[in-house]
Amino acid sequence: MPQSPELAGGEGFTFEGDAAAFYLAALLAEAYAPGIDDRTVVRVSVQQRDFGEPLDDVIVDFEDAAKNLARLSLQVKRSLTISKAKANTDFCDIIRDSWATLRKPNFRIKSDRYGAAVGTVAPSKERTLKTLCDWARESVTAAHFDARFAQGGSASEDIRTVKNDVAALLEEANGAPCTSDEVHLFLAHFVLIQFDFLREGATDPPDAINRIRDCLAPDDAAKAPLVWSRVVQLARASAGKSGQFDRARLVRSISSVARLRAATSYRLDLDKLTALARSYAHLIPDDVGGTKLDRTSLLERIDDKLARARVVQVRGLPGSGKSVLVRRAVERAIELGPILFLKAEQLEGTSWISYATSQGLSGAPLEQLLVELGAAGTPILFIDAIDRVEKEHQPIIIDVIHTIVESPRLDNWRVVVSLRDTGIEVLRNWLGNYLDVLKVETLGVDQLSDDEAETLAKAKPHLRPLLFGSARVQEIVRRPFFYEGAEPELRG
Repeated sequence: MPQSPELAGGEGFTFEGDAAAFYLAALLAEAYAPGIDDRTVVRVSVQQRDFGEPLDDVIVDFEDAAKNLARLSLQVKRSLTISKAKANTDFCDIIRDSWATLRKPNFRIKSDRYGAAVGTVAPSKERTLKTLCDWARESVTAAHFDARFAQGGSASEDIRTVKNDVAALLEEANGAPCTSDEVHLFLAHFVLIQFDFLREGATDPPDAINRIRDCLAPDDAAKAPLVWSRVVQLARASAGKSGQFDRARLVRSISSVARLRAATSYRLDLDKLTALARSYAHLIPDDVGGTKLDRTSLLERIDDKLARARVVQVRGLPGSGKSVLVRRAVERAIELGPILFLKAEQLEGTSWISYATSQGLSGAPLEQLLVELGAAGTPILFIDAIDRVEKEHQPIIIDVIHTIVESPRLDNWRVVVSLRDTGIEVLRNWLGNYLDVLKVETLGVDQLSDDEAETLAKAKPHLRPLLFGSARVQEIVRRPFFYEGAEPELRG
């Protein structure tokens, strides 16, 4: 009968939660973990009996460099006795459910594993069972394996006893005696993993915390114990909901606790995006004849609006400095880590995929790329001159904004765009559907204030008569951020 995950998992079941959290730490680190060799963790699931998993406590999916999958299915017990005694229901159930796992039609022979994760087990029995399973894996055929137990074979009495106990439990689970081939196959895929979590001086929590620390940005490395506590909490809570974690979900779940380093698998992509952002920013002149104006208050207003809305439009007349303001925001964000900055004149391609290809990116799924970028850097999409994006390049912007809108894992993402006052209606023609569902605020960038004009006049005395001249002259001169030699419609 189906069983409630709240009853089966128990959100307060400490050891099971710690075991799942250990694999979650490996998932975060894109690392190896006990149970399956030569593959890294790519997904962790808990309490999956209602989804067809006989061993349901912790299910871990691994992947090798060629994307070949393997699954580890574990029943978790704080303590375990290895024997066929009728009263020893824990071990009997583990053998029964492991047998059922082996017989699943999608079980991958030689790749998948099943078994138990335990806290305490008699050391002699642990060694004996592990040796027995190692022998089975080392024997290519059942005949070679059985030769170890023939008269004069190398098997000790303890190993023979454990093998006979397992065979007896398999017969009970199967309803008939198993062949030597079946026993050999079963043992070759069985694993016993011992964790050390609950006693004073336990070694596995520090190992997990060290892995987590290596995943954190240097400034947040000291938060590794806090992140480990968060991961344990996530594992225990998810057990009551038959939950699953891939790396994107895990990263999003802990990014509010600490800032991460770029993941190894995404590091080149994030480095390229940051280099592109830096080069695009440098294309925007931000000085007036060598003089830079401090417009910090406008940056603060962007921050204030981003706290209330998901899209901020930086609007103004040509030369008012709206692109300069975006450049300042981009440069500030780069100091914290990788970012995504798109500039109308620099777009190539007719979709995100073609743009990514043109820039030498790996082709990683856009949602996952944005999750990683937001956790390691700033979850803001910056777009300069969005109203001047050519029609053929508009799908690039649409792909990114659509992904941000549709993915719950990207609900922390914001969008900052610059555009001319006259560009809003043009923008609505191709982004209206998204602007209607996102809260949008507008920041108007006006001509220089008197204080800013005074700063510029001190640096450029010959401009003072114009900066403080008639209103009509001020209207032009106090919008000084023009691209030299550009047509009027391309200025600002």
